[in-house]
Amino acid sequence: MNNKKLFASALALSMFFGLTACSSEKPEDTKVVEKKEEKKEEKKEEKKEEKKEEKKEESTDAVLVREISSKTYTVTIPELTSFYTPSRDGLEVKTEVNEQQISYTLEDEFGDFKMAIYVNPISAESAEAYANRINEGFKDDESKQYKPSTVGDFNGFRKVTTSENPSFKCKDNLLLDFESAVMSVTVEQFNDSDTADMEVAMKAILDNMKVEVK
Repeated sequence: MNNKKLFASALALSMFFGLTACSSEKPEDTKVVEKKEEKKEEKKEEKKEEKKEEKKEESTDAVLVREISSKTYTVTIPELTSFYTPSRDGLEVKTEVNEQQISYTLEDEFGDFKMAIYVNPISAESAEAYANRINEGFKDDESKQYKPSTVGDFNGFRKVTTSENPSFKCKDNLLLDFESAVMSVTVEQFNDSDTADMEVAMKAILDNMKVEVK
């Protein structure tokens, strides 16, 4: 009997201490889980902040790097809408950089208006020399020749082509000597005879582009 009592007492005590241990461990487990969740949330917030910083650091500049006659031309233009605001509302602006040029298209949702802008360096001794070379092919048609012109503070040689074609209205091309390079800036407009924005857009490009030649 004594052995049985002792065994029963020992069993009761072991169960008591076992329950006590379990009850004391539960709060600790909860705290550990809470801490883990807090760490997860902190990591999530840190990743969000890192992504935000990465987006800030990402450049929105359009950069063209082109090799011409053993020289490297680097043309840089900030995001178009950061320095140019079209007079028309609701235009979708697209930027593309290929091996030859930087191009922009501004178009409304219904296709009633479209403007295209092209910027590229040219392999030539000077803007005047290049313009004269082109003009040689149009000696009998002055309307197709480049003529001295000024856009804002910039001097160059310009040819404006207009059309009665309902889908194409005007093309304005300026050749100029720009920071040790010969540059071509072309603005085309479609589907609208009001060309007031064309020179404004060209001037904005000239005021904001940078060119390096190495």
